[in-house]
Amino acid sequence: MADVLAALIEKYRAIAELTQPRCLGGCPEPGGCCRPQYCLLAETRARQFGETLPTQNHPTLRYMGPEGCVVPPHLRPLCAVHVCEFHVRQDSAFGEEYLALREAVCRLEERLGLPWPEGMARDYWE
Repeated sequence: MADVLAALIEKYRAIAELTQPRCLGGCPEPGGCCRPQYCLLAETRARQFGETLPTQNHPTLRYMGPEGCVVPPHLRPLCAVHVCEFHVRQDSAFGEEYLALREAVCRLEERLGLPWPEGMARDYWE
């Protein structure tokens, strides 16, 4: 199972790297989807993985540092996979890569028997 977990961590890293530039540079409110409740979800996930998260000094987002969120993507699944729908629809190459990574993440989560992240739809745009 260690190889499945390593694959899951890698897929979350890849999808976060894919979506972050769209979030920060292509939305009306860059980074505007970050919410304090997502930090709470990350804490829950970190406990599931037996990890501790380093808090930062942001006034409302406890894990937002000067360079962005300090939580590894696999511990913030809702944030890592989020991207606004129009990015997927307007750029077919991006959309195909995004949807393939998202599907891989879903399959790996299921193989590990992890509880599905609260607030994350199994099918995109449910």
